[in-house]
Amino acid sequence: MHKRPDLKVHLLSITLLLALLSGCTGLKSVGDGRHLYSGQVMEIDSVQFLDDSSEAKEELYGLISEKPNKKFLWMRPALSLYNILPEPKKETGFRHWLKYTMGKPPVFIEDINLPNTTLAIENRLQNRGNFNARASFAVVEKAKTAEVKFSVSPGKPYTLRTIHYPDTLEQGINSDIGTLLPGSLIKKGKPYNLKDFENERIRIDGLLKEKGYYYFKPDYLLFTADTAIGEHKINSWLKVKPGIPAEAPIAFRLNNIYIFDDYSLGSSKPDTVKIGNYFYVSEKHLFKPQTILGVVFLEKDSLYSRTDHYNTLRNLMGIGVYKYANARFKPDDSLTGRMNVNLFLTPVKKISLSAEMSAAIKSNNFAGPGLNLIYKNRNLFAGAELLTLSLGGSFETQVSGESKGQTSYQVNLDGSLALPRFVPSILGRKTSRTYVPKTIFAGGFGIYSRVNLYKMNSFNSSIGYSWRRNERISHLFRAIEASFTNLTETTAEFEDYLNENPTVRKSFEEQFIVGGSYTFVNSNFHFNSRKHVFYLSESIDLAGNLLSLVTRFTEESWATAENQHKIFGLPYSQFINLRSEFRYLLNLNRKSQIAWRFIGGAALPYGNSTTIPYIRQYYVGGTNSIRAFIARSLGPGTYSSTDSLNNSYIDQAGDIKLETSIEYRFDIYKYFKGAVFADAGNIWLVNEDPQRPGGKFNPNTFYKEIAVGSGLGFRFDFKIIVLRIDLAFKLRKPYLPEGERWVFNDLDLGSKSWRRENILWNIAIGYPF
Repeated sequence: MHKRPDLKVHLLSITLLLALLSGCTGLKSVGDGRHLYSGQVMEIDSVQFLDDSSEAKEELYGLISEKPNKKFLWMRPALSLYNILPEPKKETGFRHWLKYTMGKPPVFIEDINLPNTTLAIENRLQNRGNFNARASFAVVEKAKTAEVKFSVSPGKPYTLRTIHYPDTLEQGINSDIGTLLPGSLIKKGKPYNLKDFENERIRIDGLLKEKGYYYFKPDYLLFTADTAIGEHKINSWLKVKPGIPAEAPIAFRLNNIYIFDDYSLGSSKPDTVKIGNYFYVSEKHLFKPQTILGVVFLEKDSLYSRTDHYNTLRNLMGIGVYKYANARFKPDDSLTGRMNVNLFLTPVKKISLSAEMSAAIKSNNFAGPGLNLIYKNRNLFAGAELLTLSLGGSFETQVSGESKGQTSYQVNLDGSLALPRFVPSILGRKTSRTYVPKTIFAGGFGIYSRVNLYKMNSFNSSIGYSWRRNERISHLFRAIEASFTNLTETTAEFEDYLNENPTVRKSFEEQFIVGGSYTFVNSNFHFNSRKHVFYLSESIDLAGNLLSLVTRFTEESWATAENQHKIFGLPYSQFINLRSEFRYLLNLNRKSQIAWRFIGGAALPYGNSTTIPYIRQYYVGGTNSIRAFIARSLGPGTYSSTDSLNNSYIDQAGDIKLETSIEYRFDIYKYFKGAVFADAGNIWLVNEDPQRPGGKFNPNTFYKEIAVGSGLGFRFDFKIIVLRIDLAFKLRKPYLPEGERWVFNDLDLGSKSWRRENILWNIAIGYPF
């Protein structure tokens, strides 16, 4: 007979639990005369005297760098962990990490220099024009905690009445500074702010750098102020400091420009040839001089310009043949106001051969190795042309499941030739000189085989142009793209499937594509240390329109689904495809961030086509998509097949895609990181397919057909490579009857069949986005 625990046992358990929780406050270890710092309160008696009060308050609150020990409810878990752990013997290792990373030492108010903080508050307010600011503090103590209360009186701010720049009628640098007054950051009537004066010096220095003042610095500018005029007004004067270096106030013009196109530290005997106004110095004569000179914007007799200086170095590195590019400027001893320039260019190796090995473990139980061999010639015709050839292949076998032992493989041979200029050159007349444009010729051949199902051969070629407008905005325009994919072999089983699904058959057959595409990218991801980081990609893909015009005259009619036109005996595809992707990264601090991604795409067949080619359709699921669902197994819409062949091998694809993911990423220990994530999305068809009921997109109901998954992730971030393991489980299944699609209530971790159906391990290289 089972005996119920008596009241004494319950009371003892509750007492032990309360004792444990009370110890989590972290106050037990606080000694006499010591108080845990619990925070600060700041009372400002005249907020109206603060210019941009929210920014000012944020600045003042940040003057105490120490933060209170974090609390959860009444507990301080990190402090309690620090208190109970013994001091580690080493300053590295797990014990040190546990005590000093997971745990946090106590922050005592007695260790905070509050008088200095008070002076800092007054100083910051004075820098903002509140010259009569006053601040004081009082400590409010409790038994073992204390907070500090600051009382702040900013006082009425001083505003700028007049701003005097050097007269433009003066000589030399003073005249050039005087012309910069109209764009000044310092405005009459605005409150004084030290940051405005500092930023104004930087602005003036930047503009002087475009006027030849190579040796000038912001510190050589001096602002003086007079507050004696009363009424909280200021008169300000700008002048050049006395005693600056002799070359600083001189506007230098460029004299002799030497270009060393294959510079090295070793001894050499180069040849020097004068080409136009340049001295071209070369020993091995690796490059055509016009290729190098074409991206040099420094010109003889012109005033030094920092923009031309930096653009020259950026473009020299951008053509892809140099490891280093340095410019050295030196005054000409024989000519006052003249400087000579040496451009030292160190080439990279012309030819490189590399190999990339990979291993894939996919959510559909396929696993196998991959190999890619890459050959690069960075100076094919001595004009910095980049030839890239790659030969790759992979082999996969299903290691478990109903079709264990089934295999697939693919082999690809791809090549591209990138020229560091537009061809023809007339196309590049209005592009930015800041970045090197490229003309790209590309082509490739591939063999794709699903053993016991089908084999496909593919050919592709394109001519395109890539260029940048600035650091954030780039463009890729493929003027001509042509691809052909041919289903060369099929098994009887796969033929039966195609016969039962005529729409899928047409997507395999209509894969002769001729068209063009354009992609616009706006991104600051290369500044990933910023708090807000984003990536936006918009693309449009058009196919079949040019061929449609040609066949309009040869066939004397427009192409339709009922009257398909052919080129070389093959029906060509005609469609428009629009795709948008947005990523956003919020860096909460150095150790945690929130990442979000949205993808939307829609492909519409028309004219000569009723379906989108198989290779251009959308899919969802897998390690970089909705991770709770097997790759390419979800959708379209509410459709779900019970056919084992369909479920195991046939990719479920559609014409419309909506997908979003969000992750909270955080550091755990050194290179070991964690994540909590959620994914949602689906694919749909544009046209009804009787063999895939529920697959057509309906603007009134699509939101009811969204699949949702969530999970936990672990990442080993070694900087050069990231190994990712994501454990994902299904939350919403769109293929279930409406009203039963959320599956929270079906959770059964103890059931092996439930885990096999609802939980997926995703192992991949790199972050999902």
